[in-house]
Amino acid sequence: MRRLAKRTKILGILVVVLVLLIGTGVAGMIKDKMIFYARVARLSMQDPDRKLAMPLEDVSKRQIADTWHAPRGTDRLHEGQDIFAPKGTPILSATNGLVYNIGENNLGGQTVSVIGAGGRVYYYAHLDKYAPGLEIGDRVTTRTVLGYVGTTGNAQGTPPHLHFGIYTSSGAINPLPLLSDRTVPRLTTAPPRTIRNRKV
Repeated sequence: MRRLAKRTKILGILVVVLVLLIGTGVAGMIKDKMIFYARVARLSMQDPDRKLAMPLEDVSKRQIADTWHAPRGTDRLHEGQDIFAPKGTPILSATNGLVYNIGENNLGGQTVSVIGAGGRVYYYAHLDKYAPGLEIGDRVTTRTVLGYVGTTGNAQGTPPHLHFGIYTSSGAINPLPLLSDRTVPRLTTAPPRTIRNRKV
């Protein structure tokens, strides 16, 4: 009898805790986090991308001066590529993946990080502003706008540019060899086909 009463009491407490979790929205947040981390784990098990789309649509690879490991001050090397463009130029994801972080820091200013295949983190920095509605956990493709070129963080006083970096489990890697120009959609010159009604 005492055992039954103890089990009933424990069950009652569990029901109250469950109701509180659901009622406060905590259960939904936990579920969302679990789904996000399951998607990250799935991406991490895939082979990393061998080619990446240029994050700025109207910039070609040959226009980028290789700034990988250029000295930055006396104590660090540049871990990425600076891609110059007018302020406000849309920044597109270089890969398919998930938005991993949106935030600010002293060096990068306004930044977005996307996690892609192989668990690589693609880091976009010095954004003037973020794309409207962009949130952590969003799925992105190479057509997704993440934000807009700017001069935030330690880029204040420099020409507007995107700092683009790639981080693996063993550290930063040079993005330039992986970047490829975006293809311009082909315009067709053929007239549109008309569909004629057929009598049945």
